[in-house]
This record gives sequence, structure tokens and C-alpha cells, in this order.
Amino acid sequence: MTKNLIYESNKIADVYIADTFLKRFLGYMFRKKPHYDAILLKPCNSIHTFFMRFEIDVIFVNEDLEIVKKIEGLKPGRIITAVKGATMMLEARSGLFYDCKLGEQIVIW
Repeated sequence: MTKNLIYESNKIADVYIADTFLKRFLGYMFRKKPHYDAILLKPCNSIHTFFMRFEIDVIFVNEDLEIVKKIEGLKPGRIITAVKGATMMLEARSGLFYDCKLGEQIVIW
């Protein structure tokens, strides 16, 4: 299932909802390039990029979909441990979240 990701009243991506263990586990792993514009992993407050072949942008959000942490150009083979206040995480191709700012709210529908 995909939904729209809205930031500052603009659609920036189609989002795949990864809300089961298997969907969250796989994410972008083993792909040569992203197969979804973005993936929402929920629940999620930490990630790894093992077995990935490209850089990604990551934003961690709280229950109100406010951005609590943003990482741009995260390389394969990295680990981001528990992010305080995060309940969900979005990952996307590198560059997609360039304009997104900490504390701002996203909309997914």
C-alpha cells in the first residue's frame, strides 16, 4: 500500500507503508536502486543500512509526525541507534528530504 507524503503543502513522494516485521526488515536492502519513492517504517526508532547499495536520506518522526532527526546521505553499512522521541522513520533516495527541517510536520495520507 502506498500513500502520499506531504511537506509544506506539497506532495514530495509516494510512500510505501512498512508496518510488519518483514516489510520493515527488508526496506531497501538488496536493491540496486530505490523501488519506492520513500518507505515509512513503523514502529521504528533506529535503523541499519547493511546490505544496501546506495545512500539514503532518513527522517525520524514522533507520534505527531514532527521531524525529530534528519540524516542526509546515509551510506551503506551504517547503524543509527535509538532516536529519542522517534516512533516512525522515513527512508528515501538521497536528496529527497533536503528541504525538510527539524520540528516541522509531515503529512501522510
